[in-house]
Amino acid sequence: MVSNTAKRISRDQPRTTDPGVQARQQFGPAVKTVTWSNFERGLVAVCSIVTLCLTISLLSTKNTINTRQHQLQDLQTKVYQAKNDNASHRQAIAEMTSQSQLRSAAKKYGLVDHNSNVRNVNK
Repeated sequence: MVSNTAKRISRDQPRTTDPGVQARQQFGPAVKTVTWSNFERGLVAVCSIVTLCLTISLLSTKNTINTRQHQLQDLQTKVYQAKNDNASHRQAIAEMTSQSQLRSAAKKYGLVDHNSNVRNVNK
């Protein structure tokens, strides 16, 4: 004979059709909310204030950095212009002190240049 190890359930108990009983059986225990303690509220408030202060200081620092960056760029532009002006002046001085320029100025004012009497000293 074949034995069945499944357990037989008797159907003698009537089924309940009450929706309240079924709902309680489906959802389990009721969910209760827990109130916040004063410490937790204070902690959240302090953390919020610290976060707000850090955000404001970050934005202020970023703004200051941008301002300083613009000032640095302006100064770099002025330095570049001064270097260009200095290079132009050096070139003009070199042209004015060239031998040909000195000879033409001497002729203009009636001066004579004797190369035999001129000595160049270089360091």
